[in-house]
Amino acid sequence: MDLFKTTILPTDNKVLALRMFRQLVNERPHVLMVVNGRDPEAETFVQRADRLAGTLQDPRWVVWARKPEQIADEVNGLKGPPAMHSEIADSRGFSLSLADEIRDVIAKNDPVPDLVRILEAFAKAESRR
Repeated sequence: MDLFKTTILPTDNKVLALRMFRQLVNERPHVLMVVNGRDPEAETFVQRADRLAGTLQDPRWVVWARKPEQIADEVNGLKGPPAMHSEIADSRGFSLSLADEIRDVIAKNDPVPDLVRILEAFAKAESRR
């Protein structure tokens, strides 16, 4: 699997995973697509999102949280509508704006996101509202 704009958080070191996630959210100018899980559907989601993230100069980036519970406390502290926060714990993933605000959540019971759905999530994260 060739991924160019995806950061894969480690599963064996919670401290490092949390540090990496915090850096991507707080220190880097990224519009993030965070993908949760490690099953084949999550892998498909990551591959599609990575393809749509653009060039290295583009602000879009993908984070693959194969163990989302490692970053759950940090995610719970992000800005965003309360309704979206309640959906994140059991989701396929979500998008974050440059201002580190949750803008879209892709529910676990939704189909694996196709390219259009992923573009929609990135677009919501990029909008000024």
